[in-house]
Parts: sequence; structure tokens; C-alpha cells
Amino acid sequence: MPETTRRDIAAALTFLEAGMRAHAEGRLDEAMAAIDAALRIEPDFPEALGFAGFILQDRGHALGAMKFYDRALAVRPDNAQIWFNRGILLSEAHRAADALASFERACALQPRRADYHSNRAAALHDLGRLAEAVDACGQALALDATQSKAALNLGNALMRLGRYREARTAYERAIEIRPDYALAFCGLGIVAKELGFFDEAMRAFDKALELAPESEEALSNRGCLQLLLGDFAQGWEGYEYRWSRGARPFPISSARFDCASPASLEGQRILVVNDHGLGDTIQFFRYVILLVRAGATVTFSGPSKMRRLLASSGVSVVWREESDLSGSFDAMLPISSLPRAFGTRRETIPASTPYIFAEPERVARWRERLKGEGTRIGLCWQGNVDFRVDPRRSFAPEAFLPFTALEGVRLFSLQKGFDRGRLPEALACRLENLTEALDTGTDAFIDTAAMIAELDLVVTCDTSIAHLAGAMGRPVWLALRHVAEWRWLTERRDSPWYPTMRLFRCREGDDWQALAGEMAAEVRARRPVDKW
Repeated sequence: MPETTRRDIAAALTFLEAGMRAHAEGRLDEAMAAIDAALRIEPDFPEALGFAGFILQDRGHALGAMKFYDRALAVRPDNAQIWFNRGILLSEAHRAADALASFERACALQPRRADYHSNRAAALHDLGRLAEAVDACGQALALDATQSKAALNLGNALMRLGRYREARTAYERAIEIRPDYALAFCGLGIVAKELGFFDEAMRAFDKALELAPESEEALSNRGCLQLLLGDFAQGWEGYEYRWSRGARPFPISSARFDCASPASLEGQRILVVNDHGLGDTIQFFRYVILLVRAGATVTFSGPSKMRRLLASSGVSVVWREESDLSGSFDAMLPISSLPRAFGTRRETIPASTPYIFAEPERVARWRERLKGEGTRIGLCWQGNVDFRVDPRRSFAPEAFLPFTALEGVRLFSLQKGFDRGRLPEALACRLENLTEALDTGTDAFIDTAAMIAELDLVVTCDTSIAHLAGAMGRPVWLALRHVAEWRWLTERRDSPWYPTMRLFRCREGDDWQALAGEMAAEVRARRPVDKW
């Protein structure tokens, strides 16, 4: 190698070292200037390219950072640290699959780096590959037992798997390693709540907020716990933090509506935006009805497939697609913020039903389809299976086997898209499946509503079917986990949201078939049908 080239490399290295010192001391502009000088001398200097990417990433310039990382790896593909930094950048961009690929390259190059395995676990978690995430966290902690982030990630994966007691131990381990770990206290609060340890959960959330007063995750989860316990005054305030600030769909108004003085809403222009699942839309549409009846002009930005069903309420709203938030309004609110805006308390929940109606001509059509002797019961056992949406609210169809022993009862499926060949033989023989004719067009729930109108009883897991039947004022029995979602409160057998709904709760351990057995026994005891 010529002497001048060696001198150039030495000079470039000197600039790189100066840039790294400046960065460590917080002098970012000076650091970047030094790195630029190094790259002017040696444009393909991989360490300088990688550090330039790191500085840009630190400054929030993701696109520029990625260009530098990719240039560095083109020159030096065996640089594990750059693969790792690239993975973090991709994780922050919510590109979990690409992030995982980068973390796996880093782990392959340096398999004894615990932090690499921990971040690989986080990417696996984001992809729903939870068992693999648990294994990756185990690798990280085996390499370095002081890895608090690995213990946190382990708790997160175990929690998503429903292994709450193990998750609780993992979060406690993270806190033992790092006593000021607000995220670990928040995780501990979530699993304590799921285990029914409500006082412990509240203490954990309070500690998380003591350590990180602006933690939106802690604020929102504490709010949900307060709602679950019936403290609506505090709970709605925390529930407003259910998005991080950067993920909020639009600037949200902190509007308050005076239920005692509806005249104050006369002429107000209000944009209501659908922000959750279809069940939430049905549950909270009652507030849109109140707004319209009080004289407000309401624009509803929501899924077009719900327009026809919600129009059955009889109120006039301006419909928009979900992405259209244009216009001038006096207030802009997500639909699930309306209970707070109305100052809702348990005793003031507007629970007048029905407020959703089936179309008469479709009801007549389904009356013909369902005609015959016997008590007609509709069954639904599965909602959204996305692991981030709590699929544990669903259960296997085998749980409904106790219903097959009921005499004089006809069982109808309200569950679309299931494989009849996978049903237990006893259930397959008894379950009448007409779902191929349910809602085949672009409108959601139109046929389902008509079918429900002709059923004697709906028995369902916690999904949109429960909200639909409740909003229609139809008899509906809701099968719930031992600790259910906040809207169902604790211990109650009735719902303040839906007068015609009964709540059935699993005992600890969530034995769904045992719960279905209790429900089937109730059906048997109440026949012939009088009032569900």
C-alpha cells in the first residue's frame, strides 16, 4: 500500500475519533463535521459511514441514516454493529420483518451479544412470533443476566401469550435489575390487572408515572383499570392517552358536552372519527345519536361498510370516508372519546335500546330461512385473532359442546369463515350454518342483524356480534374471561351499556367449556322460553 494512502487512512481515522468524542460530549454539529472530513478523505470508510448513520438516526433523520448504513454494509457486510443499528432504525419505522432480518445478521456475526438477541426478540414479538421471542430473550439473559431490556421483552412476549404469572416474574426481574424502569412497572401493572390483582396493578401504574410522569402507556393503562373498576371520572381522562401523541389521527378537541343542557349543542358542527373496531363503533354510536338529537350537525368519518347499518338509527349524519378529515368544525373527536365528552358515569350511561334496527324486508327473508320448531340460539366463538387485539377473548368452538345436549334447541352459527370439517362431530351435526348468505355484499352486519332479530338468544364471545345484539335490544349472553375488558366492569352479571345483555364470567384459569356448561344449564332451566 502506498505511503500516501496509509497517511490518508490515518487522517480519516483521526477525524472519526474526533467525531466520536464530540458526539459523546453532545457536540453533534462538530461531530458531523468531523465525520464529513473523514469521508472526504476516504469516501468508503465503513466505520465513518456507519457512525454518520448513527448520528443522523440520533437526530431523527431516518432516511439519511439508512443510506449511510447501506453504504457502509456494501463495503463491510460483516460489521455487526451497523446491522444492529440498522435494525433499530427499521424497528422505529415499524418495519418489523426488515428489522428482524438485520438483527439476525447481527446475531449471526456476534452471537454472544445479549443486546442483539434482546432486540431480535422485540422484532419477533412485533411480528406475533411470540414463542420464538421468548426463546430469544432466554438467549439474551443467559448471555447477560443483567439485561433489563431482555427481561422486559420476555415479559412482553409472555404477556401476549397469556402466561401472566411468568410475565409477572419477568417484569419483576427487570425491575430488580433496574429499579427505575418505568416500562417494566407498566408491564407489571398490566399483568397484575389480568391476574385480578387490582391493587397491585394500580400501585405499579402509579410507580411508572412517578418515574415517567408523561408515560402515555402508563396513563392509558391506568385509565383502563380505573374504568374496569367503575371509576369513570378518572378513567376517561386516562383513556384519552390510548394513542401516543405521534400516532393520533388528527388534532383532538378536548370538548365537553353538557347532558343537562342539550340546547348548548344546537348548531354545533362536530366531526366524529371512528378510531377502534366495529364493536366499539356500534357501542359508542349512541352518543352520535345524542349529538344529532340535541341539534348538532355531525360529520362521521368511518368505514363505509358500516353506513347502512348505522343509518338504521334514523339520525341524519354527514358520512365521510375514514381518511377524509377536511372541513371546519367546532369540535373534532374520536367516537370512543364521546363518553368522556358527555361526562359519562356508570349511572348516566345512555342505555336506551334498541338504537340499531334490522331492515324489515331482510328480517322477513331470514324469518323464512329460520322457520321451524325449537328455540333458536345463535353462537359466535371468535372475534379478531390479531395477537395485539387480545385474541384470548375468543375460544375454540369445542367449548360449545354442552349446548349440543340441549333438547328442543336449534343452534345457528353466527361465525363466518370457519372450517366445518374441524368442528367436533356432535357440534357439526347440531350447528346449522347459513353464514354463506350472511353479508355477502359491501355492507357489514345487514344480514347478521336480520338473523339476530329472528333468534331467541345470541350466545357469543366478546366481539362485535355482542355489541350488535345489545344495540338491537335482543337477548344476548356474553362469555367473558375471568378478567374481562374494561367495558364489562368486574363481577357484574348485567351490563349498564346493554339492558338485554347478561354477562357470564370464567372462573380463574378461563375454562371456556366449563363456562359454556353453566350457560347451557341456564338455557335448560329457562325453557320453555319466557324471558332470557
